[in-house]
Amino acid sequence: MTELPTGYLARAPQPRDAAAVAEVVKAHDIADYGEPDFTHEDLVDDWMRPRFDLSSDAWVLTGPTGRIIGYAYVWESHPDAELEADAFVMPEYAGRGLGGQLLEIIEARARAICGDRAMTLGMFASGANDDKRNLLERRGFVFVRSVLRMRIDLSREPVPAPAPGAEVTICPLDPVDLDAVRTVWLDAFSEHGRFSPRRMDEWLASRFEHPAFDPSLWRVATIGGEIVGAISVFDVGDTGYTSTVAVRASSRGHGIGPALVRAAFSALRDRGQMRVVVSLDADDGGLLGLYEAAGMRVHERHDLFVKPVA
Repeated sequence: MTELPTGYLARAPQPRDAAAVAEVVKAHDIADYGEPDFTHEDLVDDWMRPRFDLSSDAWVLTGPTGRIIGYAYVWESHPDAELEADAFVMPEYAGRGLGGQLLEIIEARARAICGDRAMTLGMFASGANDDKRNLLERRGFVFVRSVLRMRIDLSREPVPAPAPGAEVTICPLDPVDLDAVRTVWLDAFSEHGRFSPRRMDEWLASRFEHPAFDPSLWRVATIGGEIVGAISVFDVGDTGYTSTVAVRASSRGHGIGPALVRAAFSALRDRGQMRVVVSLDADDGGLLGLYEAAGMRVHERHDLFVKPVA
């Protein structure tokens, strides 16, 4: 274990620490972009992921008073291939080398997880956090790609009624149709280099088991009673989220994607949710154009840095 400054301790989190850990992550968001982009429910969802052991794959950092002031984790996100990690320190404790020491802990655990397997370790740094970006580069991480966070204020932007082709129907998700939704997403992302059936199944399981999962908010598109498109929608209190809008390849060209996005906005606004956010890869021009056409604008950029695990 990395030796920490006197008075600081890194230990495994306990479930009762979740609220304090979420506050650390949110403080990081506020320092970078002026508002939080993380919830207690998101953290609980993260801790439920497959191949994640809270007792060995995560750490809380406590200060001299015993307060939780930092958090780090590492997770085998893609079996036998990729590890995902991140580290956060309360802004008022910046400049003390604590982030670098958490990174040392992460890398040591990453090596233990990999064993003799050749894997990569990836971490995100926001476009507004030069200190973290510089730290990752000094430690041998290399920039790979960017993820954009887009948002819209529905109290200011009109949301036209969904207008797909006449043969298309947009409606809420019936939980009995979850397998059909899985089929749609697998078909839509089958050619995406960062997806596989296993990763998609794990992602869907995490969405369906998320504490904020509400099928009445999700929207699906049908043609002749068959589900051909879907979008996931979450309301987490002060923010609404949409993600992974997908349309089967054989059903494209009917205006289904734009209709699903606008239907998701309408569902959230009907709940009183006016702030909506979505994340997407910066190199996905099709989705970027889709959301821009719906009135969303880029608010944040997060860059992924990767290094091989020695």
